[in-house]
Amino acid sequence: MRPGRALTGIACLVTASALGLTPGCFRAGEDRALSDLDIGRAELSGVAAIEVEDGLAHVRDMTPPSATTPGRVLLRGAAPSFSFTLTSDTASDWEITADNIMPDALMSVLDGDAGSPSDITDDDIAVIDGPRPTVRVFRFTAPAGVPIELRVAPPDAEADGDPDGSDEPWRFAVMGDVQSAMPEVHEVFERINLDPTIRFVVSTGDITESAGIGEYSLWEQQLSRLDVPYFSTIGNHELMGPHQRWSERFGRFNVHFRFRGAAFSLVDSGDASVDPLVFDWLDEWLQAARDDVHFFFTHFPPIDPVGTRGGSFRSATEAHKLVAALAVGRVDVTFYGHIHSYYAYANAGIPAYISGGGGAIPERWDGIGRHFLTVDVVGQRVENVAVVRVD
Repeated sequence: MRPGRALTGIACLVTASALGLTPGCFRAGEDRALSDLDIGRAELSGVAAIEVEDGLAHVRDMTPPSATTPGRVLLRGAAPSFSFTLTSDTASDWEITADNIMPDALMSVLDGDAGSPSDITDDDIAVIDGPRPTVRVFRFTAPAGVPIELRVAPPDAEADGDPDGSDEPWRFAVMGDVQSAMPEVHEVFERINLDPTIRFVVSTGDITESAGIGEYSLWEQQLSRLDVPYFSTIGNHELMGPHQRWSERFGRFNVHFRFRGAAFSLVDSGDASVDPLVFDWLDEWLQAARDDVHFFFTHFPPIDPVGTRGGSFRSATEAHKLVAALAVGRVDVTFYGHIHSYYAYANAGIPAYISGGGGAIPERWDGIGRHFLTVDVVGQRVENVAVVRVD
């Protein structure tokens, strides 16, 4: 038992039964939340170590340098930009392959914590285009024993949105619930590719039908046909197999990032609940973005706008807690999946959208079909949320 961890297993059942309570001491999402803390870290003992700030990229592979080959790191981005520190014990050549990144992303050298310049500069980094727009390879020589702080980002990642909306507009897409339609999801991606203004896609989960290894392999093949990165949390269908099948490929279940002055919070509600640790993170994210445009994404709608099909959180108390936190935190728009249709409504005065049109069996007789949403942002203002129909 971890220190401070809630009672689990038989002890939890016995305690709850003795008190006449529902065994709410189970924290179904705890292991996933704790695993998020390890994402973005890797070490080759006596050779090198890497750490990605806030786990915004997953270290999928890391191999040491040799006399004839550079050391290699494969990173999968979970945000439009991310920073990391690489420390090589010896002066060595390194090759960083960054996957799921913005097509115009570059790697730059950051100053160290003390403000002193690093031993290499941006000019020392060679850039090689990858096999698709969302992959690039960066090569450089790392000095011995000196931590190098690097950043992968598009040129406009840090642009702050002007409150008066005078900034250049930009757009992202939202989708969810692919599931059994995974063999055809490239048709959705092709439609997204037709819109060059879409910078990236955010997903509310339920990518797979049963979280099978073969499904994940097919999913990565399909993603190779999308021209922009795809950032996602999980849905309940990703929990039909070991959750490690997700984290080993894509990294964190809960992600918070910023792009062009806007904040994005992706929260794991795969079991129709949010773990208390994640609630703590969300409180920090809400506070930090209180004065900025802020988008919130999770799989289950906390409260089903129809209310007759069990498509919401398993606890009404927790659902109201989440919605209240989003309202107090002044979130601008919330996005949900799970329900295989499209709904536009409001929760606690916050515009809310359900977009479950990635291809899973649609809600009967609604005529919605496959679709995704586009979100237009101008400065610190949400200009428009629109439905794009694929069928």
